[in-house]
Amino acid sequence: MTELATPPVAESAGIKRISHWIGGRSVAGESGRSSPVYNPATGRQTGALDLATEAEVDQAVQAAKKAFEAWRTVSLAKRAELFFNIRELLHERREGSREDPDRRARQSAFPTRSERSRAGSK
Repeated sequence: MTELATPPVAESAGIKRISHWIGGRSVAGESGRSSPVYNPATGRQTGALDLATEAEVDQAVQAAKKAFEAWRTVSLAKRAELFFNIRELLHERREGSREDPDRRARQSAFPTRSERSRAGSK
């Protein structure tokens, strides 16, 4: 099945633009095309993912190859430490989302009780 990509959407419409991450920095797509991103809990569009050109894909691959040269020299102990730190940050973020149930719904495929009750009252 073929889907047509939509043009990039402005963030002012409440839809977050998702760019590429190439060489350690955010890079806006140059193709002029994007693909919608939907919140599975609400079915609403929350983002627009920039679609890459062939040149952008090549640029990303070259940046990854270059980064791998440095990464491969990192010791297993240091890699484990980095991933444990990432895990801790994720746990902290998850704990913070418990304070805002709607935030949790935005990050999850499962709607909160308030989301379900609002849907049932329509």
